[in-house]
Amino acid sequence: MTAATELFRDRGFRETSLGDIGAAAGVSGPAIYRYFKSKGELLSILIEEASITWRETVDDVLNEDTPPMVTLERLIDAAIVLQLKNGNLRDVFVKEYRSLDDDARRRVARIERVRMAEWVHLLCEVRPGLSDEEARAAVTMVDGMLRSITSFDGADQEQLARVMKDMVFGGLLSVGVPRPVAVVPA
Repeated sequence: MTAATELFRDRGFRETSLGDIGAAAGVSGPAIYRYFKSKGELLSILIEEASITWRETVDDVLNEDTPPMVTLERLIDAAIVLQLKNGNLRDVFVKEYRSLDDDARRRVARIERVRMAEWVHLLCEVRPGLSDEEARAAVTMVDGMLRSITSFDGADQEQLARVMKDMVFGGLLSVGVPRPVAVVPA
């Protein structure tokens, strides 16, 4: 599954064969059929696993009894840790979601809707003046910011996590906040 994740991320689903996956995993391509019915099923399992893992992460944090601001900070921390750990899998999710069959796409969409709703609800608790639409847009953009962390191969992971947390937390808290008017010298 690790080999498939990396190949799907680097080459794409359609350009990767079971033979490629087998070679990267150290087995023959046909040996993969012992575990998966098809390349499509392998992709479905990978993407559903990514969604379930993200959803479980959100649930774990939300089940803690903390004030909304603390919960948001912990959720951001957990999301960053997960992205640093499983970023390749999330990249495959984003790039190859459309390659899923209809049933798998519906299952994943259901998980993602609940995950999104939880983030939006929490953000609206922290920032009561935000509309659901503003909060949904902010959470969607944060997801993109989180995914971008995987483009820094070889970077100091702790420093990267700190920068990402500052960006995400600051970004979420600044939505809808009036900015000072810039004064242009005459």
